[in-house]
Amino acid sequence: MGDINLKNLDILALLPCPLKVPVEIAFENHLHDSMCGENNVLNYIIEGNANKQISYNQQVEEYTDIESIPDITITSGINSFYYKNFRENFVEKGYFYDALSPWINSMFSDSGIKDPEGNYTIIALNTLVMVVDMKALGDVKCPCTWEELLKPEFEKRVAIRGYNDSFCETTLLTIFKQCGYEGIEKLGRAVKYGWHPSQMVKMAGSGRTGAPAVSVMPYFFTKTMQNKKDVRIIWPEDGAIVSPITMMVKKSCREKLTKIIDFFTGDKLGEICAGAFLPSLNPEASNKVPKGATFNWIGWDFIKERDIGSLIKELNTVFIKSHRGKL
Repeated sequence: MGDINLKNLDILALLPCPLKVPVEIAFENHLHDSMCGENNVLNYIIEGNANKQISYNQQVEEYTDIESIPDITITSGINSFYYKNFRENFVEKGYFYDALSPWINSMFSDSGIKDPEGNYTIIALNTLVMVVDMKALGDVKCPCTWEELLKPEFEKRVAIRGYNDSFCETTLLTIFKQCGYEGIEKLGRAVKYGWHPSQMVKMAGSGRTGAPAVSVMPYFFTKTMQNKKDVRIIWPEDGAIVSPITMMVKKSCREKLTKIIDFFTGDKLGEICAGAFLPSLNPEASNKVPKGATFNWIGWDFIKERDIGSLIKELNTVFIKSHRGKL
């Protein structure tokens, strides 16, 4: 995994970019205040996930024993921790538990985001919304739902997160759940660019030739846009797509790392996430989302009833064929 050494690691946190620095500072302060005078040596790494998570996901797929896995791991998205092999080999054998209080933020009371079987700890959400460049859109009506984005008038006018031949798994899974394979084919025809959200932010409202009419990006990235005059942010009527920030906590570390677990599920981290426009499940967090905002989560049954890793690969293949005009 490049420059990260996972050997004897207690905690690995691969965080969305706006969380890396504030969480690292708060965590180090927490360690100083709560564990001062204790002789425990804690091996931990807190990193941004942009450059590390792809390689770590590959390593997760190669795990053969629970001892190889850090006691606490935090990652983003529907990644290898949700894949069939990991679920069968580790999750379903009861090695992990949901460390979050049963009482979550009231904003998510009806979202179904909390794991009903108590294995995964969802600490916050990265929410995907639509950013519409009104000049690039022209006379076409703004899309208000994800299905509307699949209409013929948006063909080759959309940008989503993509890198090489890999596109945003939560977007693909959500469209597939709502619209099936036909929806994935339509999305492939709609998408012109597979970009990092920072590229979308630069192009939205810039007036440049070829700018996408609609960009699907994390809500927190919309707060960094400079060209806002001719831009409209759409929180879809059927909910912002949910990309979970997941903490995997081993039951075996519950007593040893109680103070650490308390930090990652506590009010301080909740406010850091909320302040970064990443809605927190902490009941005390003051989440900054539009009034009446809803969340589009694919659901635990959807995950558990499928080989999610294989499905993501299949959807990516169908999407690319359509994107390249081969369907």
